Amino acid sequence: MQQRIEEIWRELKRKVPLEQIFYLSLVLAFCQNQRKEKGKITQAGVKEVLERIQGYNLRVAFTRIFQFIRWEILDDKDIEEMFQIEVSLFREYLEKGGKLSELFQMIFAQAGKWDVYAPTPTEVRKLIVDILGFHKAHRIADFCCGGAGLGLELWKRLTIRNKEVSFHGEELNRNLCDAAQLYFSAYEVPDGEIEERDILTIPDTAESQSYDIIVLDIPRGQNVTEVYDEKDPRLLCFNKKNIYSDWIFIQDVLYRLKKTGTAAVLVTPGALTRVNEEILREQIVVNDWLEAVITLPENLYSKYYAGTELLIFNKDKESSRKGKVIFIDISKEFKRQGRRTVEITEAGLLQVREIFVHSWEVKGVSAVCSREQIQKNQYSFKPSQYIQQEDEWEFVSELVLEDIAQITRGAQVPKRADVVEDGDVYFLNIKDIQEKRIQYEGADKVRSTNSVCKGKYRIQKDDILITSKGTALKLAIVEDYSPEAYISGNLTLIRVNPEKYHPYVLFEYLNSRQGQISLERIQSGTTIRILSNASLQKLKIPEYHLEKMREIGKELKENQTVFYREKYMLEKQYENKRKHLLKELEVL
Repeated sequence: MQQRIEEIWRELKRKVPLEQIFYLSLVLAFCQNQRKEKGKITQAGVKEVLERIQGYNLRVAFTRIFQFIRWEILDDKDIEEMFQIEVSLFREYLEKGGKLSELFQMIFAQAGKWDVYAPTPTEVRKLIVDILGFHKAHRIADFCCGGAGLGLELWKRLTIRNKEVSFHGEELNRNLCDAAQLYFSAYEVPDGEIEERDILTIPDTAESQSYDIIVLDIPRGQNVTEVYDEKDPRLLCFNKKNIYSDWIFIQDVLYRLKKTGTAAVLVTPGALTRVNEEILREQIVVNDWLEAVITLPENLYSKYYAGTELLIFNKDKESSRKGKVIFIDISKEFKRQGRRTVEITEAGLLQVREIFVHSWEVKGVSAVCSREQIQKNQYSFKPSQYIQQEDEWEFVSELVLEDIAQITRGAQVPKRADVVEDGDVYFLNIKDIQEKRIQYEGADKVRSTNSVCKGKYRIQKDDILITSKGTALKLAIVEDYSPEAYISGNLTLIRVNPEKYHPYVLFEYLNSRQGQISLERIQSGTTIRILSNASLQKLKIPEYHLEKMREIGKELKENQTVFYREKYMLEKQYENKRKHLLKELEVL
C-alpha cells in the first residue's frame, strides 16, 4: 500500500506541488471513510462531506484545508485520473477492514519522506512510546506536533492502561495544525484538541503543571537566539541577556509538566553542552528531573544532518533512580534508508529499552552517573563525556590541563587585504597543520605591524597547537628554530610549564587513543566541532613522576627531531636519485 501511494505521488508531482498532493490525499481519504460510494472526485462532493461533519474543531480544520486546496488542478484529465486511482486504492483498503488512522499514517509518512514537513522518524517514535508508554497518565500533550503522529501513537499505547486519557496537541503551522486535527479525528480520541500555538510566547500561569506526559520534537533548523524576558515564568533562574530558542522549548515542557510528570524531548547536540544555558542544566540536575540522555544516529531526518539527542525527564523518579542519570549512545546502531537518511536498527532499539529499564552500564554504550559527576563536567548532558569506551584505559588523576599549562585561543582571522605575499611573519590556520607538524609552505603571511601580531598569539618552541574549531581534530608541536608565527582563532595554543609537565609527554598523550577520546568528549557541535578554552582547562591528564617524565620527554623530543631530520634526508636523496635516472633517459 505504501509503495502504491509513493508511485501515484511520483506521477502526480510532475504537475502538482507536493503540498497540494498531501492535503488533497488527506481530504480524499477522509471522504472515503465517510462515504464508501464510488464516483468521480468533485469539489462539490467533498463539500457535501464537509457539511455533514460533526464537531466544531474538525469542521473548521476541514474547511480551511478545503479552501487551501487548488481544486482547478483536477481539470487536468491526467491529474484527475491519478487521484481517482488513489481514491480507489483508499476505498479498497478501507473496505478490507483497514483503519483511517493507518491510512493517514501512510499519507503522513509519504509527506515526511518527500519533505512536505519533518515528522519524527518512525523508529524514534517507537522508542519514545516504549519508554513512556508504561506510565499511567490522564493528560498527555504533543508540542510542535506537526501531524501529531508521535503523540497519537503514545496516546494509543497509554489507553491500554487508562481508557480516559485526554490528548492535547500544539502546532504553529496552521496547515499542519488542521492536518493534525484530521489525524486526531481518525484515532477517535474522545477527549482532547489540537491548538495553534507558538511555544516561544510566554504561557499563562494557569498552564503550569498541566500534563502527566509531554513529548516534543523541537523543529529542526530553526534554533535562534531570543532576548531573555525576565517576566517569563519558565526562566526564573536564567541570568544571561540572550537565550537559544531550543532551551525555551525545553523549559516550556518542564513548566507545564506536573510534579509527577515525565517527558521526552528531541534536541540537537548543541543544547547538551552550550555554555549559555549551563545554569538551566544545573537547575534540572539539582531538581533531579533528568532521567536519561540518549544519543541517536546522525542523518535520521532527511533534510537535516545534525545529530539527535533524546532527553527523558521525570519529576518523580523511582527511589532506586534518584540522584542518577542514565547516559546511552547508540549513534552507531543504524542502517541506510536511501541515499540521504538512516534509521535505527532493531538491535539498537532493543538495547536502549533494556539499558533504560534495568539501568545497566555497558562499556562503550552506557553509563549511570551521579549528580556530582555531572557537576564536575559543567553540567554537560553529552553522553560520550561519561561513557567509557571499550579501548579506553582508566587512570587515577586529579590533574587537569589548567594546572600545568596556559591555554590561549588565537586571534580573529584578519581581512584578506591584510594577507600579503611580502609579509614578514606567518599567520597560521587549520590548513597549516598536517601530519602533526606545522607546514609553513602555503601559510598566510602578514606584516608584523598587523593587529593580530600580539605576544599572546605568537608561538614559541614546545608549544602545542590544537584546532579549536573545525571538522577534524588536529594537533602539532612547535619545533626548535621555527619562524615567527601567530595563530588564528581556529587554533588554540597550549603552553606547558616545563617545571610541572613535559610538553612532549602531553603531546603524545593528546595524540593517543585515550587522549583523542578525552578530547572528543569535550567537543561540542556536530559538523563543525568546537573545543572551548573552558573545556580544555578541565581536561583530566595522567600524573607521572616528574623526574622520570622529564627524562622520557627529552628522549621523545630527540627521537622526533632525529626522525624528521632523517626523513628529510631520505626524501632529498630519493628525489635526487629520481632526477638523475630520468635525466639518463633523455640521453637515449
